[in-house]
Amino acid sequence: MFKKETIYMIKKLYYKNKVIAEIYLADTFIKRFLGYMFQKQPKYKSIAICPCNSIHTFFMKFNLDVLFVNDEMKVIKKISDLKPGKTIFPVKEAKMVIEAKTGTFCNLAEGDFIKF
Repeated sequence: MFKKETIYMIKKLYYKNKVIAEIYLADTFIKRFLGYMFQKQPKYKSIAICPCNSIHTFFMKFNLDVLFVNDEMKVIKKISDLKPGKTIFPVKEAKMVIEAKTGTFCNLAEGDFIKF
């Protein structure tokens, strides 16, 4: 389970005890709002937006892999290669969204558990 007090720094994202990405944890309104918007390339390998259960890719300049995660860190929805200009409506039970450049989460599937 993720803890509110840890959601402001860069951590490592693990799957099956292997690091799959460094992750920037965003929990303020402005950090959540901006995400990857207006960037030509990702400033961070991945971003965890928390709390969050829906996203848009307006003002984005590259495609994303997106994970919707519940409070047990289980991937409940995965979207690969999401293009700019799209809206993903609220995903039931999602507490966090993790975004990364396309290809980052190619080895993950819905139902997998991840951790920081």
